[in-house]
Amino acid sequence: MTQYLFVFTILALTYVFGHCSLGDSFPSYRNCVVECSQKRCDKDGVRYKRSCCLVVLEVFKWKCSENCKYDCMWPMVEGLVERDWPVPQFHGKWPFKRLLGLQEPASVAFSLLNLLTNLVMFNRFKEQIRFTLPSCNIWSLYTLVSANCWFWSAVFHGRDTMFTELMDYISAYAMVLFAFYTIGHRILLYSNQIVKNTFMVICSLAFIYHSLYLLTTEYDYKYNMTTNLLVGAVTGTAMLIWAVLNRRRMGHGKYLIFYVLGMTLASLLELADFPPLLWTFDAHSLWHLATAPNAYFMYKFAIEDCKHQRRMLLK
Repeated sequence: MTQYLFVFTILALTYVFGHCSLGDSFPSYRNCVVECSQKRCDKDGVRYKRSCCLVVLEVFKWKCSENCKYDCMWPMVEGLVERDWPVPQFHGKWPFKRLLGLQEPASVAFSLLNLLTNLVMFNRFKEQIRFTLPSCNIWSLYTLVSANCWFWSAVFHGRDTMFTELMDYISAYAMVLFAFYTIGHRILLYSNQIVKNTFMVICSLAFIYHSLYLLTTEYDYKYNMTTNLLVGAVTGTAMLIWAVLNRRRMGHGKYLIFYVLGMTLASLLELADFPPLLWTFDAHSLWHLATAPNAYFMYKFAIEDCKHQRRMLLK
């Protein structure tokens, strides 16, 4: 009965306070933040009245008011856990234990793992593909775009600000869209140059439009997520169709199938939403972990496909 009363209470508080998350709608939490800010912070809420003792907080530019929210959150969380009540989100995020000032350390680590796997596999690509082909430049650009994406992912999860959030979303869309361009380039490899140039312009305009939309409007999470999912679904479908249609002549298309299956299974984690395990590992961080091995299949396809193109040219 107590649990039902608790759920009813927090839902009612959420309604009263509008768009707040459940956690930051609690009066006790809000009072704690106000008292902490009055005691520790200057009027702007950025600086401390006295020097902050933790250097890492200064390095990552954590504001005094933000640290008050963090410090007031954990007594609330501990109290809920002790009563075996569900732990809600605070300010749109699950509670995460910081590590050396990093906001979501698991997502940072797994983003860097993705960055590393892309660089390692591209190095293997360069070792095995020592000849020049148009596709070689495409895969070099693919690596650059992917590395940029995972770099900003690590930065954003380490310290969530408006700027790092924007760079993360734009960079992620760039990687998703460039994967679409990469498979499109392969499909149109022997097409008329005008057709290939038109396709490149369309992809470029799509990226520019999406980026400008994010830059000039209030951030629309649903629009951004829907756009990425749509482009990703079209890309995966194109990869599967190409691989199936060319399975007899180019058996290395199987690596695209493995890649699509791997990314699809990994994406299922994004559908899950639960409080972080050990206050560190949430569904999103585990999704980052699950995507890392798939770089092997993408670059393995790139290597074998370039070898195939080379053999066709030498015939």
